[in-house]
Amino acid sequence: MKHDIISAVKFYRDMPNRRTTEELRTIAHIKRFLELLTGDKKFRERLKQNPEKANAIAGSRGLDIELKKFSRKFLPGLLYDGKDPELPLATLWREWVEDLLKFRGMLRENGYWERADPRFNAWRRRQIERTNSEMGMLRGDAITHPIFSFELSTGCSVGCWFCALGANSFKGHFERNPKNVALWRDILSTAVDLFGPAVQTSFCYWATEPFDNPNYLDFLEDYREIVGVLPQTTSAVPTRDLVWTKRLMGMIKAGNALPSRFSIINAKVLKHLHSLFSPEELMRYELLMQLKESSYGKARAGKTFRKKNPQEKTDAGLQVNPAPSSIACVSGYLVSMMDRTVKLVTPCHATEKWPMGFRVHDQGSFDDANGFGDFIQASISRHMPRDMPMDQPVSFREGLFYERIEDGFTVSSDCSAHSLRGDLFVSELGDLVAEGIHTPTQIIGILIDKGADIFGIRANLNEIYEKGFLEDMVN
Repeated sequence: MKHDIISAVKFYRDMPNRRTTEELRTIAHIKRFLELLTGDKKFRERLKQNPEKANAIAGSRGLDIELKKFSRKFLPGLLYDGKDPELPLATLWREWVEDLLKFRGMLRENGYWERADPRFNAWRRRQIERTNSEMGMLRGDAITHPIFSFELSTGCSVGCWFCALGANSFKGHFERNPKNVALWRDILSTAVDLFGPAVQTSFCYWATEPFDNPNYLDFLEDYREIVGVLPQTTSAVPTRDLVWTKRLMGMIKAGNALPSRFSIINAKVLKHLHSLFSPEELMRYELLMQLKESSYGKARAGKTFRKKNPQEKTDAGLQVNPAPSSIACVSGYLVSMMDRTVKLVTPCHATEKWPMGFRVHDQGSFDDANGFGDFIQASISRHMPRDMPMDQPVSFREGLFYERIEDGFTVSSDCSAHSLRGDLFVSELGDLVAEGIHTPTQIIGILIDKGADIFGIRANLNEIYEKGFLEDMVN
């Protein structure tokens, strides 16, 4: 089956081809150095106490990098002469990270397919705008908004105390029998029929551990055949079954694969993984430092939403960040193959209403691929108008603070602020929307009676609609 591979996958695949062998080796060693710096408390303390011995300390962990070419922290004091020294390794690493960030942006844009229902494409773009406004551009830019997540088991056997998606205990996996394989392949084919190559942005886990399904990799082989790429995998137990891990790595090496990740939940796993695989072998696998020795805290969502930080334990890895956040990323459909359920979801900050850090706009069930496709099309009709409905009351999105100003208004969240300016009528438009009881037709009529220009008011309403400032949840 021939597929049109999305540009993000091609770009990521070709990243090593733009570097020499020596540059790739150096990048791999810098990456491992940073993993030790963020995930190994003893390593971090040794460097802090003996910066002049940085190279030797790194070398004791099998690393071969000249750290004074990477950071000024490791340069002898006598080299400081008021001018910044050249840091060629920092430049090499920054360019690698810039490519990863470019890949991330491309992946987000690849979630659009020109032949998909235009209402879905417009809805997804509004959700991206809303997320950027709600979470701020820095966090918002880190979200790629894939359009599907397929769960191949229910619950999770790992039981991390910090799970921001609130995974329940493991209850079973989607068995690989002829009936289930046929359903799985039909579901994937239906998804591709509806969204084309944009499905390549998707993945096959959520509040689950991929290892919990013994046939996870077999289902991924089906996925690659039908969708065209190997999706990202994130596992918290990469050393549980090395045959499984090495098979996954072999599948990724075969090409047209999204980058996969390993969550490091304790020091033993980090040490074991580093002993099993060289820096070069793990260069393209992100290691998420979730262990208590980590230098950063946990997202406040899911299991940690109401958690208080222990006063007697000061390790950063045991702390929960003060402000509610989210690790959700999907703007589309969360599909449970075991439960035969599908939810329309989007990321949001964790709240009392949405403690898992994602909104559920709609949900349903399916028995077969036809029912699956019917739900998707019905959810688009129910929740994704292409243009702003003119006969329904509009209000500013929950969580936005509204403030009238002389020539317009400002809406702000904890992370961002946006102003719409023009004239007195723009201020009055903001007031009418803030009341939350008027339809766009009524707002236009009220302001036209006061002398406003109909085209200007419509343009203003469309702007705040497209920017995701209006509430779109069905009560």
